[in-house]
Amino acid sequence: MPFRSWIVVLVCIAAASPCFAADTYVSARADSGGSLRIQRAKGPGIVVTRDREQVGFDKVAISKDGRSVGWLALYENCCTSYPIPLKLTVYSAGRSRTFEGNRLPIWYWQFTPDGRRVSFEQETVHGGLGVHYELREVATGRLVAQYDPQVTEEDRRSLAEDAPAWVSQLDASR
Repeated sequence: MPFRSWIVVLVCIAAASPCFAADTYVSARADSGGSLRIQRAKGPGIVVTRDREQVGFDKVAISKDGRSVGWLALYENCCTSYPIPLKLTVYSAGRSRTFEGNRLPIWYWQFTPDGRRVSFEQETVHGGLGVHYELREVATGRLVAQYDPQVTEEDRRSLAEDAPAWVSQLDASR
């Protein structure tokens, strides 16, 4: 068999091999012990523990294609009676990526319909100042786009008519 044919055969075997198949996640939830439990369609579940200062998980979601799980990490805050979401973490293909944006709380987030990107919105704890949006690739973490709307005198955000579609989609999902 010619060398080129062997390469094609090896690529086909590798692609069909379970070790190269993408995981599919069917459920994810925080347990009573403070860990996040992710259940795969096949194989053992995954347990994600909190980092040292983290107090919980919030807004856990699975992408529509089932290949990624995301959540907000909650942290104590000196000036509120409740913890605030400071990080978005996405677990996909055996790897976690954490997004912090401009380091303000991340109040809303979602996967894009194809599951290949996440968008999120950040702003101050009280008031809607410093509003910031990001669109990121799940696989690489690359920043695809960002949007910072103008703030009106009443300290409320004002989305311009020319806001990107991904921003409007995120806001519509609230």
